[in-house]
Amino acid sequence: PEEARGITAYMENLHGVFSYLSELFSATNPLDEKMNVLLGIATYSYKRLKEIYEHQLFNSISGRSCVRVLIEDYIMMKYLVKNESFHDNIWRDYQLYGMGLYKLVLARHRERSISEESHFDAKYIEALVNEFEDEEFIDMDTRYFDNQNIRLKAESVDEKDLFGLYYDYDSSFEHGLWGAVRESSLLKCNNPAHKYHCVPDIEDATRLKTVLPDCIMVMNKTVSFLNELYAIPEQLLNGVINFEIKPLAEQNPFNPNGI
Repeated sequence: PEEARGITAYMENLHGVFSYLSELFSATNPLDEKMNVLLGIATYSYKRLKEIYEHQLFNSISGRSCVRVLIEDYIMMKYLVKNESFHDNIWRDYQLYGMGLYKLVLARHRERSISEESHFDAKYIEALVNEFEDEEFIDMDTRYFDNQNIRLKAESVDEKDLFGLYYDYDSSFEHGLWGAVRESSLLKCNNPAHKYHCVPDIEDATRLKTVLPDCIMVMNKTVSFLNELYAIPEQLLNGVINFEIKPLAEQNPFNPNGI
């Protein structure tokens, strides 16, 4: 069934939570690297969900990419907090790790003639890479941050099921693996003489199962985790974590409009 449930109230409540946290950060300690990193990661998740909501992509391939990002962001936030006492300057190191990867791509662009119409904004990326210190002093480390992949990080913060049940599946869509290609982009031919071979779904007839409940589930985990650290006002918090969506009525695939 097509996702048609209204979540405008949820998104408005979510915006209220992030507005409060942003104002809290600006007013209390705008130089707090820990809060800066955690709110930055959480805001990225919020913006991904907002894009899916505004363009109604819950039944799409992009919707599965959104779930994957929300899960990875949530796991990373928990991992950073858990390990801050064992890893000196973990918040700055996490930022420099990401900038180091940007520096690597920037170096490649400098070596080649790339169209100015490319979505890679070299001048802006250069400014970001040099934001903390001159890029000459930033390491380009292509390993996983803290030398642990996302699966190990998930296990270390007791989110093994979240990784195994959702992240692995959605990663197939992110990487274009055959399972995801088969599910989303190929249809069974309805001609018995053709032995039911697969045909490309170029007319977009396939509608994937909605990701809305999972998006809300992971986002609520993120907000609840932020609440443990920064005590979000109860009225704002309840408007998010207690939001309920109605069950999505199953449609008859041969009679989707009930006629």
